[in-house]
Amino acid sequence: MVLDLQSAPIPIITGMVGNQPKQDLFPWYYFPLINPTAKHPIVNNLNAIKGEFMNSLDTVEASGVKKTILLSTSKYTKIQFPPARVSLNMLREQPDQLQYNKLYVPVAVLLEGTFQSNFLNRIPANIAESKEIGFKSSSDTTKMIVIADGDVIASHVSKKGTIYPLGYDRYTQQTYGNRNFILNCVDYLCDDSGILELRGKEFKLRLLDTSKTENSPFLGWLNVLLPVFLVFVYGLMRMWNRKRKYGRS
Repeated sequence: MVLDLQSAPIPIITGMVGNQPKQDLFPWYYFPLINPTAKHPIVNNLNAIKGEFMNSLDTVEASGVKKTILLSTSKYTKIQFPPARVSLNMLREQPDQLQYNKLYVPVAVLLEGTFQSNFLNRIPANIAESKEIGFKSSSDTTKMIVIADGDVIASHVSKKGTIYPLGYDRYTQQTYGNRNFILNCVDYLCDDSGILELRGKEFKLRLLDTSKTENSPFLGWLNVLLPVFLVFVYGLMRMWNRKRKYGRS
């Protein structure tokens, strides 16, 4: 499994307020937020994609198959080999960044080309050479997408039976890019590139580097206030210019 410092939060009971438990959100490193960086049409201009207990992917050499990494973790990733104990106690202390030293671990890969049959050289000759069966040692030119986490396409259900939209985080009330990612995968596998180009014209949710903003709140406030300040200054300059140009003496 992969653990990523760039992750989605979960609620943890931290105390009691009267008779009611108090909950706070803490980053859960087993729920990585994958920020697409590839320029492939499938992931271009997508919001961050949420995973839950993701695995890593390791590609192997295969002649005639082109591999494209679609999604990978951040540069603050840790690999945990099974069997391993998963415990909320890890949230009691700050993570050691020296342990999160894996860079951009692949979690989704696009495979394109000709795939060799798994039954090649494993079946009797009378079956392999039978015209009625028509055994093929390799496929036609085709495509497949391998994703290291089935929860990427899973929607959550509330206690009342309400099905949340795909990619919706009920704790932070944010909607991540899972739905658009799955739709783009299906459209690409169906050779519908026109729809992909239309979906690519979207705004992108750019996540801040939490490892830096937690240690320096100034960077977080700077990213929030600086765009507002620049828009305000531009408005004043534009108003002053119009008043100077069209005003009467």
